[in-house]
Amino acid sequence: MKEHSLAIPFDIENVRESFFQKLARKIVSLTKSFIRRIIDIILSLFGIILLIPLTIIVFFQNIKHKENGPIFYVQERIGKNGKIFKMYKFRTMVNNADEILENMLQDEEIKKEYETYRKFRNDPRLTSFGKFLRKTSLDEFPQFINVLKGEMSIVGPRPYLPEEKERMGTYYNYIIQHKPGITGVYQISGIRNLKFDDRLDMDYKYHYRHSFKTDIRIAIITMLITFKRKGTFEIGGKAIDTIGYLSRQVTLFFKRIIDIIGAIVGIIILIPLTAVVWIVNKLNKEDGPLFYSQERIGKDGKHFKMYKFRSMVVDAEEKLEILLKENEDLRKEFEETRKLKNDPRITKIGKILRKTSLDEFPQFINVLKGEMSIVGPRAVIDGEIEKFGEHKKEVLSVKPGVTGYWAANGRSDTSYEERVELETYYANNLSIPLDVTILAKTVVSVVKKEGAV
Repeated sequence: MKEHSLAIPFDIENVRESFFQKLARKIVSLTKSFIRRIIDIILSLFGIILLIPLTIIVFFQNIKHKENGPIFYVQERIGKNGKIFKMYKFRTMVNNADEILENMLQDEEIKKEYETYRKFRNDPRLTSFGKFLRKTSLDEFPQFINVLKGEMSIVGPRPYLPEEKERMGTYYNYIIQHKPGITGVYQISGIRNLKFDDRLDMDYKYHYRHSFKTDIRIAIITMLITFKRKGTFEIGGKAIDTIGYLSRQVTLFFKRIIDIIGAIVGIIILIPLTAVVWIVNKLNKEDGPLFYSQERIGKDGKHFKMYKFRSMVVDAEEKLEILLKENEDLRKEFEETRKLKNDPRITKIGKILRKTSLDEFPQFINVLKGEMSIVGPRAVIDGEIEKFGEHKKEVLSVKPGVTGYWAANGRSDTSYEERVELETYYANNLSIPLDVTILAKTVVSVVKKEGAV
């Protein structure tokens, strides 16, 4: 709408009104404002009740996605009669968003897009959960606080930034006659990338056409159509996901307590066991270090040195390389399982340690350090983790274990595909009862000498 097409007849009609007509119109206007305010207060209280659990969901989802920073974001906006107020939103961007924007605007094409729409189609500044909040418009929910404070209304023009005042031109004088709204003509339009001037035009039209009937229609469309279109009601799935996340964190907390107690007991047993292994090595004239450490991949892909009793000859790696070059069958077996059933590199004491799984006892040191758990997926090396394919992230979401679901189910008698399946199942179904079951099966397996290597 052009500026010269403003509705002048309305202004002339107002000038011709008598004193009593003006008074009656003022009383009607104040009555409507009072009723509107009451409705705003009631709806904002209801909105704040919903805001509380939503804030909890956002808080824990941010923790889950490792997104540090405040939950809320406060920004100055233009309110009724041009008064500046602080508008609340859920934070949807990374902490250094302003720096990223400054760098992005160095590109002329990006700058032109931003000046036209005041937003980006694929904004790289959005956080993982922020994308969901933006897509569903749930980032706007904290504005119910502004409604309760009287700075905003449920329905109204879109709140503008103070720096946009000059760009608003003469539209500014009309738009500021209303409180900005959580929803409005712009929000229900369904247009994802609306030009700034078109947005002004929509808000200007709202100025002359607004009424209780219009506001109710906008509110109903927002609830029944806009929210559905934006997938706002998907928050139910996020609520279930958050409950699952919290349940998992509680399980991990108790699991860690059990790990510490179990590690202390394990280390107490490890001390005399180390003395026995040292004596046997001396008697068998096995030279070399008592312990063996190897870099493994832990939780979230972090590397650590895993400890074991040395069960192989000192130059095991060199011997393996020669064996795999000379024997095609052995090479194929190693590529499939990452181990050899009858490994010629194992020492005499090493065979006993492997068969009884006593070579794993030094890993209780890793457990006490928090790098491993008593129960978990088997720790893997860099090249091996790629064999887990699409399940890699799931398996690395938990600490590797001294024993585990795969280890307790005849690890040497299963294929690598079965191993991936078993380890993934454990990662997705983590629980204390499952750990107890695995520990019981491990003890039975060790006693019966089943599946150990």
